[in-house]
Amino acid sequence: MNTDTARPARSRAARLAIAGAVAAAALGTLGCASNDTSRSGLLEPYRTGLPQGNYLTREQVDQVREGMTRDQVRFLLGTPLLGHVFHTDRWDYVFSFRHPNGKTELRRVTVRFANDRVAGVDADPLPQREDPTDPALPGYRPTDSSKKDS
Repeated sequence: MNTDTARPARSRAARLAIAGAVAAAALGTLGCASNDTSRSGLLEPYRTGLPQGNYLTREQVDQVREGMTRDQVRFLLGTPLLGHVFHTDRWDYVFSFRHPNGKTELRRVTVRFANDRVAGVDADPLPQREDPTDPALPGYRPTDSSKKDS
């Protein structure tokens, strides 16, 4: 075998292998750059959304009125996630949702009490009502129609 023709063939194969590895790495990086919150990325393991805390809607929070008792608020909104030892006149309902791509959404609702009655409610922007297309909704399952929109 002629060594003069074997060397260029080997170096060409090595260059093709390196070019293939670089192309695969570039494609993998592009998959990670997705803005779609329902996807982990092209070459990433499957990740599920992680909801934690009290999922509240604007419709639920709007039912809380000044003068309501703690039991009435607990009936409407559930037990608060955070109860302050030093601030017993305040209940904090916190909800966080980590999307599969790593982005985190945080929503807070604070109910303030005076003499064991509601004195005020402060809330971050919340969904108006339970929306089946909201990925933060506990138990959310994408439907075929919502997959086509993506």
